Amino acid sequence: MNIKSKKKVAVLDLGTNVFNLLLAEVSNESCTYLKEYKCSSLIGAGGLSKGRISDKAFTTADEAFSRIMSVIKEEGGADIIVPYATSAIRDASNCDEFVDFFNSKYGFRINVISGEKEAGFIFKGIMLSLKDIEMRKNMLFLDIGGGSNEFIITDGNSPLWKKSFPIGMARMREKYNYSDPIPLEIESDFCDFCETTLNELWIQADIYKPQILVGSSGSFDTFKDLIFGCEYYNGPSIELPYKAFIDLNGVLKASTMAERLKMNGMSQIRVDYIVLASILVRMITEKLGIQEIYQSSYSLKEGAMQELYESLRMKK
Repeated sequence: MNIKSKKKVAVLDLGTNVFNLLLAEVSNESCTYLKEYKCSSLIGAGGLSKGRISDKAFTTADEAFSRIMSVIKEEGGADIIVPYATSAIRDASNCDEFVDFFNSKYGFRINVISGEKEAGFIFKGIMLSLKDIEMRKNMLFLDIGGGSNEFIITDGNSPLWKKSFPIGMARMREKYNYSDPIPLEIESDFCDFCETTLNELWIQADIYKPQILVGSSGSFDTFKDLIFGCEYYNGPSIELPYKAFIDLNGVLKASTMAERLKMNGMSQIRVDYIVLASILVRMITEKLGIQEIYQSSYSLKEGAMQELYESLRMKK
């Protein structure tokens, strides 16, 4: 496809809790972001542990698709629409039914990607956000999702190791069905479970010794908003002071949902998952001795858009 003339491309990241849209205008010379939009999808509605997308989740997904397609229409449409399905959809026993239904209804083609492909997109996206950060040390990239978490160790040029683990926060919140504030024994059991599950990460971290953590997607966006409120630079990445993160972790662990909903910067979509996410991040940083954390506003959708842009340019 020749993109000498400009094309409008829409990438959809179909996450467990949220569907994300990135609309861009691409040509041979540039890829310019036009619109970002996210809405609740609740693919896990009805229970991820059942291994099947429920009828309720079909309904909430349909509502999310409808809103996203309306936004695309309001922005003048798109020449290309490419949805990417991740953990909750790819792991479901009725994945094919879900994909076929929505492909038929909306006229696009959902790409069900592997955990490795997901991690690859996330790597590309995060790297785009770090252009102004000096690459001094090996880094650990972490994308916290609802169905899975993606880990990438990098030297700042290419991935040294990457892997997806099915311990997303929606899955973990369902597994540890506790009442707020989180009980100490639940916190301990959760940390023990994650530490065992992430054994391969500890092995690779011992080899490559990452000294910086860069986190992307909703949980880290929420950490940023809670730490800085509205007083932060609205760029693609920002450092999260380690002490401020540790203090936030303590506040979140001691809170109820009602208290969290009143916090400046709290995402209603993630209010029920943010406690476990903060515990996971603290456990990882303490185990690896990392005290430098950055938040990246770019992730899968930006990485996927970059790959599409590069592919279209090659076909010119």
